[in-house]
Amino acid sequence: MDAILNGILTSQHPDALKKQLITKVTENSSKPQPVRVIRSVLEISSSWFLQGESDIALTEGLQVYMSWAKYNLTTFEAFFDREFLLSLFSYKGKHEANAVLLLEVSMELLQRSSSYSAHVHVVEAKAISYVREHPSIDCLTNFVNFLFKFKECLPKGDFVSTFCVSLINSMSLCSISEDSGPENVIVYIRNVDKICSLIHNLWNNADSEVILESLKAIFGLISALEETEPSICLGAVVRNIPEEMIEIIVKYAINSDIDSARMTTALQRVVDWVQWPTATNVHLWIVRFFRSLAMAKKYSILIKVTENKIEQVCHNLKFVAVRDGAMSVLTQMLLGFQHSPEPFHKILPEIVKVIDILKTENETVLKQLSDLLHCCFFLHAGYPDLYDPILEALKGIPAPSAEEIKSRLEASQWLTQKSGASKYVSKVTQRSETGKTGLFNLGNTCFMNSIIQALFMCDSFRRDTLSYQATAEQPVISQLQQVFAFLSQTRRPAYAPMTFSRMSRPSWFVAGHQQDCSEYLKYLLDQVHEQERSRQKKEKLAQESKSANDGNQTDTETATTVDSSKKSPVIRSLIEDHYGGMMVTTVTCLTCKTKSSRTEEFNDIPLAFPEYKPIVNQDKGDESDTLPNTKCLHLNDLLQHYLKPEMLTGDNQYFCDKCGSLQDAERKISITQPPEHLIISLLRFSYDPKIHARSKIFQEVKYPRTLIVPKDQTSETRSDNPRRSLRSAVSRQIEKCGVNTTKGEVYGLNAVVVHSGTSSESGHYYTYARHSLFQDPEAVMENLSECTDEDNIDFLQDKWYSFNDSRVSYAQYSSFCSVTQRFTKDTAYVLFYKRIDPQNSENEGVDLNKSIKPAEVDPPLQDRLRQLVSKDNAQYLQEQEMSELKRASRKRPVSQTTSSWFYKPDEDQGPPGSCGGSSFDSSGPRFVF
Repeated sequence: MDAILNGILTSQHPDALKKQLITKVTENSSKPQPVRVIRSVLEISSSWFLQGESDIALTEGLQVYMSWAKYNLTTFEAFFDREFLLSLFSYKGKHEANAVLLLEVSMELLQRSSSYSAHVHVVEAKAISYVREHPSIDCLTNFVNFLFKFKECLPKGDFVSTFCVSLINSMSLCSISEDSGPENVIVYIRNVDKICSLIHNLWNNADSEVILESLKAIFGLISALEETEPSICLGAVVRNIPEEMIEIIVKYAINSDIDSARMTTALQRVVDWVQWPTATNVHLWIVRFFRSLAMAKKYSILIKVTENKIEQVCHNLKFVAVRDGAMSVLTQMLLGFQHSPEPFHKILPEIVKVIDILKTENETVLKQLSDLLHCCFFLHAGYPDLYDPILEALKGIPAPSAEEIKSRLEASQWLTQKSGASKYVSKVTQRSETGKTGLFNLGNTCFMNSIIQALFMCDSFRRDTLSYQATAEQPVISQLQQVFAFLSQTRRPAYAPMTFSRMSRPSWFVAGHQQDCSEYLKYLLDQVHEQERSRQKKEKLAQESKSANDGNQTDTETATTVDSSKKSPVIRSLIEDHYGGMMVTTVTCLTCKTKSSRTEEFNDIPLAFPEYKPIVNQDKGDESDTLPNTKCLHLNDLLQHYLKPEMLTGDNQYFCDKCGSLQDAERKISITQPPEHLIISLLRFSYDPKIHARSKIFQEVKYPRTLIVPKDQTSETRSDNPRRSLRSAVSRQIEKCGVNTTKGEVYGLNAVVVHSGTSSESGHYYTYARHSLFQDPEAVMENLSECTDEDNIDFLQDKWYSFNDSRVSYAQYSSFCSVTQRFTKDTAYVLFYKRIDPQNSENEGVDLNKSIKPAEVDPPLQDRLRQLVSKDNAQYLQEQEMSELKRASRKRPVSQTTSSWFYKPDEDQGPPGSCGGSSFDSSGPRFVF
């Protein structure tokens, strides 16, 4: 019979005729046959099914085998012995997956036989080795189907975990070619799901230790650095895992001794699982991994994974089956990666295509994507050419409010993740709750830090400084831009402006020694102004030279006449725009009444004290030395004293040109053009002849939140009318509050630099400041008549901050307006006021009820500044990661970390120090569905 079957199969007959002939032979199976014939037919038919070269051999071979075995059970039972069974498990050939199918039909026929129980034990014993030795999706699928049908053959007890791990290991080797057709891909996905279903059933009937061992095996596979990547079908294994188990395995992975390279590889492969359509909860794993890594400060892993995989995740948004998971992962990546716009910009070419697809398929995900994009626009502003096409595509979709955006960004950034494992946070690495950045003391540099913070809080000056296009000939403003950029957008708690310190200090300032902050401020503003003026002169000369060369040389006389009739427009410098004012000094001869006037620019007004009692040096420690008990002066008193006409008599007589001799005269100062930001310096340091040294005047001065600065009325124009109305109303109300004042420009207090100590060469400087964005003047005017106290009249947002080197905290005006009463050595020294102009309200689009953040009102950073900040933010994340690794290795808190200050090795300064004489601390595969 076997010869007949072989003859039919090898004949030249058509396949249809061959099937008819083989069917005839199959029908003979029900008739009595010799044992020898039965065994030969079983042997040849099983051989056809396992090793057949044609479709007929495969299909008809199984039919012949099943029919002859069914009608000849006794002979079949003897044929299907232990040896034959073992041969099926070890068979590796062209159709090795058919061996399990042959096993399945054989076990069905033998269920009632006496040998069935023995066969079950053999299958159970060989199950683990079979899945290990046959890492083929077809073999595994057929074997899993067999085990679903014959559950008694499943490994039991301690072998369950080993079987699951072996099955997972073999699955990791079961990849599908990228050029496979859609039908093959669908079959592959279904087969993987079948295998995963068996694993899940085993997990459900076993304890959690089995699940944990399986997940550890998966983590071991995906973290391996071998060139051959494990199949992404492993993503299907982790679906339906309880969330508490996710937490356990993520904690195990992060707390293990695995290095960053392997952890990065593992997380990237988990992100690849997002492409797997039935890995329904893989995004939960990724989100947990990201958050846990942020808590552990392993930022380098997060950075690399985000940069490498964000384009792939965005691409997955196009496919319905994986869209929800991809959206969750993309959100986690973009909202966490806040120190640089690079990952966001990588996906922009795909975004418009994704939006077009979502408009027709899923409006819910479209709204989620729109909200995410608006958060990124807000975070990484300054690229209109990149964002305009996306904004056009998002037309008609409501954008989230600014408050919602800020809330999401603050909650999602990596540095806000709170670690439950570590309760220790060094004060030098903890960012202020205010969101403001401090400045490290580089060794008695509080005089510089206090001035920088005050200038930074002058919002319009800060914005214009950041927008300014500096050249190489303007190093001071270039460095000031860098300091402002870091104060605005760095992730560090404090910044060390070393280059700026060296470049901006006067040559006579000795490094490491305390200096006068008022003197430093004047020098700084003068340097910025002079460098800009020098640039303007060079540009003007270059332009004139070019015009001369390009002009008609034959008509020189005409050209000269035309040029001489033109006057170049006056271009004000950055400093003049914000801090420059004009005043006129007029001297009147009392004999002939002739007046002589001189107009000059000013950047600050130095106010002397009309009367004071000098004190002895407090540093001597004499208990009999006490501060003078003098009445508190009002800033108005000092202003009026400064502007009060001065009599020039006696040795100070004035030489009158008209009289031709020295005459008694009157000198008067008038402010003709008040500056936008008024700087007032209180002349607290004077030479005391008794002690032959500069001593400090401790006279307390009341500085109001709203100040009236007298202005020469004759210089006003019609455009001043709105301000005149405001000035008149405010002046009247202040006088009603009992303060002696005159009509003039209205200013709001912006910042106060306080000096603590007894000498300008020692002590400490710190600053109280608020943003200079003012409230709606009209709204303030409506309630003006209800103000019975001068301090109730305020045009600026009443949110104050204390800047004390690296420490920044919230403050209140009431806590520092009378600081001298509580701390006798602490006195206001430099005051910054902002002019209140009804025609130039700056609060549009800004919620003054909340803390203002510079990034919300400032222009986008220039590329140079943005790259500097982005690079340093990435460096800071890495420093935090290294710090956490060191802390974990020591198993105890450390007092300071490498990330506590921004140090550049090419600088000439040492590490942060303190102020002398200060009582303050100075501390892979691509699936397409």
